[in-house]
Amino acid sequence: MHDYTMPFGPQHPSLKEPINLALELDGNYITGVKMRFGYVHRGVEKIFEGKDVQKVLYVAERVCGICSYAHSSACTRAMEGILGLEAPTRVKLLRTIVAELERLHSHILWAGFGLHEIGFQSMFMLFWRERERVLDILEAITGGRVHHNYNKLGSVRYDLPKGCEELMRKNIAELEENLPGLIKEFEKNSVVLARFKKVGKISRKDAITYGLVGPMARGSGVKSDIRKIDPYEAYDDIRFNEILEEGGDAYARAKVRLTELGESISIIKQCMSLLPPKPAEKWKWPPIKTGEGFGRVEAPRGEDFHYYEIEDNIVTRGKIRTPTLANIMILEKMLIGAEIGDTPVIVASFDPCIGCMERTMVIDKGKKNWFTESEFRRKFCD
Repeated sequence: MHDYTMPFGPQHPSLKEPINLALELDGNYITGVKMRFGYVHRGVEKIFEGKDVQKVLYVAERVCGICSYAHSSACTRAMEGILGLEAPTRVKLLRTIVAELERLHSHILWAGFGLHEIGFQSMFMLFWRERERVLDILEAITGGRVHHNYNKLGSVRYDLPKGCEELMRKNIAELEENLPGLIKEFEKNSVVLARFKKVGKISRKDAITYGLVGPMARGSGVKSDIRKIDPYEAYDDIRFNEILEEGGDAYARAKVRLTELGESISIIKQCMSLLPPKPAEKWKWPPIKTGEGFGRVEAPRGEDFHYYEIEDNIVTRGKIRTPTLANIMILEKMLIGAEIGDTPVIVASFDPCIGCMERTMVIDKGKKNWFTESEFRRKFCD
């Protein structure tokens, strides 16, 4: 039994992408949750089909505007695996630098949004000021602040342009100077502690049972970092720590992300010191005759998995499992028993990317055709 049902979304000030939660309330406490998705499904997996490998690399990157490079990296890893290609050392280091810059900007973006949810607008703006330094570096390296089109099979599209290393050193030094003070404020501020501590708790057992990935798992003490489990690019040659917290609450997940900022900066500095002087060779497109392969990387939100079947350099099937898809089903358990006012913090604490997640295609039982959009919505959303 519940007193009434309150809708949360699909349009709500604390939601950056549309989802709808029907929250059943007993007084001020949530007793039931019904989740509705499908608002930003774009059929990306279907779009892959019939396109050549080069075009799919670009389409894969556009799954997300925050972890775009992670999708490109997983796609590249899958296709290089089919070819048996191993990129040169300089290419691996450059790719690792871009991956960690993306992790920096994603985690800093999350920190700003997390504080925005509790009305801490000044800290929101201060974190985002630091994010601009990261985006400036990404733009200098790849030409793009959001989508980078950086990876090529066996190489990268561009080597570091003139003056880029100086900009990287300058901006990284400023990040090292400014971020610790912001992180300390997050860790010590009484309002932040009151809103994040003991909120949205996930036990270690539940984290394993639900198969959580990324900071969601590591915030409950579960090792999940693909950079350690299945090293790729230059991560085998770089020293860094997998950050774990035992609290299992929104604060622990925040601590994982904020501590990882320092690890990402350290990885970038190590990569810069190891860069061979000879520029990366110009990329070539080796055709993929036939094969299937997968690639997985540690995106800012956790394991990002891509699978492809290819015939005559044309993708015939593509499948993506994004971190949010792995994490989303525990949301109901996190919300039940919580106060209604904690909903924005709980939802924000696992950094959902709904545009990344909505990849599903469904075949009606007994039919050979895919559901149309209207059929899908009638059956699963209404």
